[in-house]
Amino acid sequence: MRVGVFHPGTQHSWQTSLAFQEQGVLAWHATSAFYDPGRWPYKLERWLPQRLSSRLNREFRRRHAPYLDPRLIRQFGAWEWSEVLLRRAGHHGLAERCNERGNRAFGRQTIRLIEREPVDLLWGYNTTSLEVFEWARRRGIRCVLDQTIGHPMAQNRIMLEEQQRHPEFFIDSYRPFDQRALDRQQAEVEAADLVVVGSDFCARTLVENGCDPEKVLVVNYGYDESIFPTRQPDRPPAANRPLQCLFVGEIGPRKGIAYLLQAFMSLPPAKAELTLVGRLAIPESTFRQYSTRVRHIPQVPRSEIARFFTSADCFVFPSLFEGSAIVLNEACAAGLGIIQTDRCGDGVRFGQNGRVLREISVPALEETLDEVTTDRELCGRWQSASWGSRSGRSWADYRTRVFEVGWSMCG
Repeated sequence: MRVGVFHPGTQHSWQTSLAFQEQGVLAWHATSAFYDPGRWPYKLERWLPQRLSSRLNREFRRRHAPYLDPRLIRQFGAWEWSEVLLRRAGHHGLAERCNERGNRAFGRQTIRLIEREPVDLLWGYNTTSLEVFEWARRRGIRCVLDQTIGHPMAQNRIMLEEQQRHPEFFIDSYRPFDQRALDRQQAEVEAADLVVVGSDFCARTLVENGCDPEKVLVVNYGYDESIFPTRQPDRPPAANRPLQCLFVGEIGPRKGIAYLLQAFMSLPPAKAELTLVGRLAIPESTFRQYSTRVRHIPQVPRSEIARFFTSADCFVFPSLFEGSAIVLNEACAAGLGIIQTDRCGDGVRFGQNGRVLREISVPALEETLDEVTTDRELCGRWQSASWGSRSGRSWADYRTRVFEVGWSMCG
């Protein structure tokens, strides 16, 4: 069995490739963003002043996986970096168009790669796999689609409703997926032999929009065991201090930030404090209304994220729409209590290590926050249960499951 994994960016594709590399069956990992100081644009860091060079190096290393064999990396195209630069500059519409064109160009280059270096199994990701899968299926190559987020039709409905409810939290009007994008999603699913998703919610959105349930398989994501503690963090008693709450992710409408900020405004500062870690994706004028109650930390490399989890008490993630939030596994890896919605993934289990909100609303979140800040022993019980639930949640566990899927496809 020889496996090719392709993704123009990152997400969890490195872990997927590592699953096959560890078993000696990875033929290549194709991408357009992987740090290599001998290639452009990475050479830029050599010529810049020290301060700028250090900042650029830190950004570049966000797209580097030292555990992957560099001899198996196939890198082509610069569309991913163009999209990143446009998004950072606030040109979201241009970034989307760049992403669409880049994905198609990346697909053509991947096909040429397969012609040069044939494989038995292809593992691709949503929005980038259609042309590759259609070409491969005609040649008898098995194809797995890794669907990293729910169906776009479901996302359209949820986000348009959210925009009506909280328009002040949107920098730009939500741009729904058009019919062409919806048709592409459907064709991509049909071209795949198997569709792998990260959560039951993601699977449900696909099935509700026409995907054969027999074709969908849930494979839960994981946390990086190399950066999270092996012993449960020793947190100070919570009885006489504010509960330290944490949110990690893009600070935007899809992640339910409107509900989180409004709910926190009703809590006395002596009861709880909130730290937000991630890129701000709401209008600054809106954020200023709540900024006195929160601490905001801009994006940090994944390798540095564990310290924020280990210094918190409770992870709060009221997301409206996900594929499966890796941060939930990271919260368990740090032994945090968890408050989440039923659209995030596998964080809270059987109500033992946190709460799944009864509904996505400010009152429901206020109710749960009031409960956990009033009964301080409750959060301690959640923390112990999260720590005890880490088994099966690591990236190593994910890689075992991924290899089993690949083997079953080719066996």
